[in-house]
Amino acid sequence: MRLFNPIIEEIKKFIATRIQNGKVLEYKVLNEISWPEAGPTDIVFKSETEIELGNPKDESVSFLAWTGDKSLVRDGIITLIGPDIKEMEPGSIPFGKIVLISGSGFNEENCYDRFREMDLSRYDISLKGYMMRAVSQYMREWSRVSREAVENGFSFPILGSALSQKLKEFNYIDTVEILFVTSSAEDVRELKKTGDRFLQYINAMTKMTEEMDFQCESCEFQEICDDAEELRNMRRSLIEKGK
Repeated sequence: MRLFNPIIEEIKKFIATRIQNGKVLEYKVLNEISWPEAGPTDIVFKSETEIELGNPKDESVSFLAWTGDKSLVRDGIITLIGPDIKEMEPGSIPFGKIVLISGSGFNEENCYDRFREMDLSRYDISLKGYMMRAVSQYMREWSRVSREAVENGFSFPILGSALSQKLKEFNYIDTVEILFVTSSAEDVRELKKTGDRFLQYINAMTKMTEEMDFQCESCEFQEICDDAEELRNMRRSLIEKGK
């Protein structure tokens, strides 16, 4: 599936620009994560929090994009633009998290269900002292890191490795690359412009799949679908399936 290839290429250009400015660190996914899991009732309260990522008062963007082209995704790479958690001053930080995936077997009938499955997997990450407090709206992520976790060395390589391992549990995912951005509100806002286009594609999929609405003439996503062959194919497939 090539629907999100332009989105992924934009993310790559964003990273390349920051590399030129010397603002980028790269890590490899950890083969083994020694960080303890959170218990079933492990909650990071405000009084215990050292760092908040993507608080609603700050800029925040989070989304995942997938492709069938493995050459677009560097498997096992975690890119960090900005300071890691141990380098931050206590408080709230603008936050971006973009996950790039290549996989096999994606088609017009299963891609939306697979997207939902991949997206929801972030809630299954269990790391002591880390809590996703809320996703206030789509493409935003708000999480907390406890003071104890910071003192013990919690980091984005640990978080990224846990997420990568969780995603690799799906047999249709071949490669996973993750980008974290903590550099500035401006950088997060720039990423959000790309994310807004991604969201339009997902909203068009949602309308077709969940609302079963195929009236192109009255649809606010008509222009988007006109430019995306995969969305048109999905519409035809869903109409045939519903007959």
